[in-house]
Amino acid sequence: MIKNTFFLSLFLIFSTIATAQISLAVADFANAGDTVRLSQMQSSNLDFTSTGANYTWDFSSLTASTQSLKDYTPIGFGSFLILATYGPFAGSYSATYFNLTTELPIDQLSAFLPIQISDLSQYTKRSNNAITSIGYSINVEGQGVPFKSDTIETRYSLPLTFGDVHDSRGYTFVDLNPATDIKFIQHRQRHSEVDGWGTVTTPLGTFPALRVRHDINEVDSIYQTFFGTGGWIGTPAIERTEYEWWTNGKKEYLLKVVATNVNGNQNISSIEFQEQYLGLDAGLTELSNELVLYPNPVEDLCFFESTLAVDEVVFYDQMGAKVSTSSFNGVQNAYIDIQELKPGVYFCHLQTNKGIIVRKLTKL
Repeated sequence: MIKNTFFLSLFLIFSTIATAQISLAVADFANAGDTVRLSQMQSSNLDFTSTGANYTWDFSSLTASTQSLKDYTPIGFGSFLILATYGPFAGSYSATYFNLTTELPIDQLSAFLPIQISDLSQYTKRSNNAITSIGYSINVEGQGVPFKSDTIETRYSLPLTFGDVHDSRGYTFVDLNPATDIKFIQHRQRHSEVDGWGTVTTPLGTFPALRVRHDINEVDSIYQTFFGTGGWIGTPAIERTEYEWWTNGKKEYLLKVVATNVNGNQNISSIEFQEQYLGLDAGLTELSNELVLYPNPVEDLCFFESTLAVDEVVFYDQMGAKVSTSSFNGVQNAYIDIQELKPGVYFCHLQTNKGIIVRKLTKL
C-alpha cells in the first residue's frame, strides 16, 4: 500500500509539472543576431480559434509549402541615417534589431514611382518590460531612409502570463519628399490577450505553451500625385486577428495564424510555424535546366556545370546550419572540395547571376 501511494504521488507530481502554466520573459524573445527558421503554408482545416486553461492543441499535421530564415539584424548594419535615428544614443528610439517586413504597402508603389524603393524594414526595441515597434526604414535609390513612429506600438507587454490583457496603438508618418511626392500614414489599434495555456504539438515537437491573441485594426492613408492631382486616398480599414502559440526559449512564436475579418467571418490569410530545415527556402529560384551537380552521392569532390555564372556555393546541413562556403568568381564550372564535411545529407545553395539554385547532395 505504501509503495502504491509513493508511485501515485510521483505520478501526480510529474503530471502537475507537465501541465504547469508557463510565463514569458524577455529572454524568450529574439535578440540582435538571432535567426529563426519558419515554415509557411496558406490554408488548413484545423481549428485555430479554440483555447482555454490547460488546453491541448494538436497541429502536428501542418505541412510546409515554403520556408524562410528570419534574421534579427543588429542595428549597426544600417546606414548612417538609420544609425543616427535608431542607434544607441537615440533614447526611446534606440532599436535592438530590425527585420524585413511587409507591414506597410509602400514598397508596392515602386512600379509607379520615378525612383526605386525597396527593402522595407521594421525596427524593434527589446526591454525587460516590452517588445515595441519604434519605426521603419526603406531603401530609396539604394539609401536607407528611416521613419520613426510618432506613437510607439507595444507588441508584447512583459512578462506574459495567462489572463494578461493589454491595449496599444501605433502611428507612423512616412514622407518620401524630396525624392518623390508621396506620403503615407499608418494608424493601428492593437488589443492583445493571453487567452490560453496548455500543451501544443507542431511539426517541431510538443511544448508547454501560452496562446496569445492579437486583434488589430488598421487605417492607412496615402498622399499621391501620380494619379491625377495630388490628394489623400484612404485605404479600406484592415481588421485582422493574429493567433500565436509561444513556449520558453524559442525566440519567436512556435505557430502564428493570421485571419482577416470580413463581415464577421474570419478567413485565414497565412500560417507560419517553426520547423527544422526542409530545403524549401522562400524565394530560392529553381533553375533546374541551368545547372548540374555531380556525382551524387559523393565522397570528397563534387563538380558543377552551369550555363550561368556561379559566385558562391554554400552547404547547409539538415538542421539548416551553414557548414561550408566556397567562393567563385562567376565561373560556369568548377570542383567543390567537401572532404571536411561529415557523411550525411546536405542542401547545396549555388548563388548565380540569376538567383540561387538548390541541390540536395549526399556525402558518403
